[in-house]
Amino acid sequence: MKRPAFAAAVLLFACLKASGQTSDLQLLRNADFSSVQLQETPPAGANGFERAMYTVRRQLTGRDFYDPPNYMFFRQAVRSIGFVPAFFATGDRLLRDSRLGTVRTYLNPDDPVIHEGPEAYSPRRKALRAVGDRQGVPVSPGLPRGASGPAARWVSQDYDFAQYLIDNDLKLDAARLVGSGPYHQSDTLTFLKGWTEYQLKHLEQAGAFLNAVPKESSFYDRSFFYSNAISAHLGDYSGPVKRLEEYSGPYAELRGVQLAGLALLRDDPEAFRSAAESFRYNDFALEAAEREFDSIYKSRYEEKKKSPWLAAAASAVVPGLGKVYAGQLGEGISAFLLTGAMGAVSAEHWLKDGPGNWKTIVPMVIGGILYLGNIYGSYMSVSIYNQRINDAQTTAVLYNIHIPLRSVFR
Repeated sequence: MKRPAFAAAVLLFACLKASGQTSDLQLLRNADFSSVQLQETPPAGANGFERAMYTVRRQLTGRDFYDPPNYMFFRQAVRSIGFVPAFFATGDRLLRDSRLGTVRTYLNPDDPVIHEGPEAYSPRRKALRAVGDRQGVPVSPGLPRGASGPAARWVSQDYDFAQYLIDNDLKLDAARLVGSGPYHQSDTLTFLKGWTEYQLKHLEQAGAFLNAVPKESSFYDRSFFYSNAISAHLGDYSGPVKRLEEYSGPYAELRGVQLAGLALLRDDPEAFRSAAESFRYNDFALEAAEREFDSIYKSRYEEKKKSPWLAAAASAVVPGLGKVYAGQLGEGISAFLLTGAMGAVSAEHWLKDGPGNWKTIVPMVIGGILYLGNIYGSYMSVSIYNQRINDAQTTAVLYNIHIPLRSVFR
């Protein structure tokens, strides 16, 4: 084949090949960008300072372990706990926000962040909520008072059936039975109304019915002690104490157990010691509660608690030491390393560039914030630690005021 003919054939083949290829525009249209990560940007509501903090955070750490992120935390904290605590809390949070600072925290793979807002730095004791109507359980408007007349009957004839319904988790049916049945008024009817309301966790209604059971009733002791437990769960401590002090029935040791629990709830160690004199530790229904109350009393009033001021002083001397004292080793090491690193950078630029140079001033300011935050965070860590122990003990007291009744009045 001659050269011109060969060149023409090659050119023709190249043109056919090019015509069969997809255009760049078509390739762009068919491209799959689902795996491409878009650049993160600050939230739309972020102000100029928060946008700057966002940029610095991306450069230094690459990610936040906490939600809300640190660059949005300060504004929320100011609104929640005030400017000065927010300033120190933000410094502490910066020290905690690292792999080392979160080493003892479980991160959910599906949601690998710690959801913690400014409320974490406000360990004020929250009011206890009852397990019934104060936790979203609908409150009953109250059961009817029963009927009277020729067609009425005594509820004692249906007592076993009502108890059967309750025992088989048919509480609403039991409530309808005792609430709408044509029954004569009686102490048995009053007790059953209170008992069904109690099973439905309508505590206020249950307490009202059980308190109305007269002393001469065979259901009085059971109603009396359950109503005291209900009052304690609802946050009323003085009422049950007054009733228990006037009680002279056969359950003297149970009376002492409830008085001791209420003394712990009222933070009255002298009243606890007086009530604990009735403890015998030989009744299987009460022994566990008595020993638990003794343990809580010893922990609160005899053993030395961790001091928030000691934690703050320790972190003032050695950054992070107060966190270690509070039992948060990872946070303590993180605080020590970050605060120490900023101190070292500040010292280096002080020697090289002098105290007035911006290279010295910037790390000194950042280091000062972290140092103060480390002190404040240590104080708060111990305060929160003590509060959590106190809350757990309060829950245990309420539990042990109530649970023994199941065994005593089987």
